Amino acid sequence: MLRQLRWPFLVAVLLALSGCSPEPEVKTGPTQSPEQTASIAWSYDYQAALALAKEQNKPLMVDVFATWCKPCQMLDEEVFSRPDVAESSQNFVCVKLDGDKNPDLREKLGVTGYPTVVFLSPDGRALRRSRGLVPYSVMLREMAAAAEQAGAAQPESD
Repeated sequence: MLRQLRWPFLVAVLLALSGCSPEPEVKTGPTQSPEQTASIAWSYDYQAALALAKEQNKPLMVDVFATWCKPCQMLDEEVFSRPDVAESSQNFVCVKLDGDKNPDLREKLGVTGYPTVVFLSPDGRALRRSRGLVPYSVMLREMAAAAEQAGAAQPESD
């Protein structure tokens, strides 16, 4: 019985003396540098955002999400936090809409799953949409196309 107890004790002593730990090393800290993190000026009030879009003659980018939706969280972390996406978002009035708390707006916008980003003209007409967790390059293309469509749909002023 003494022999059985010695072996685990010996391993523990050797690990302690070698500076090793049976516990895995946990690395902490940000995964992105501050230069890589950017933010979009989100509104959380759809009606106010729609009024601002009309006033500023800008299209809307509506991110319809749910708090429990992991792909929605990943879209925030991996796509909307990028500086190039944040810069492109300045061409829009941006609004986040919790689809579970706003079922009437979710239905009006034709959202059937999360996340869905709906691009609207300044008067609230749907221009295009992006469904699911998309790579930032796809989001940038969708944003550019929506901005172009909104510009083409604007009446020319003399």
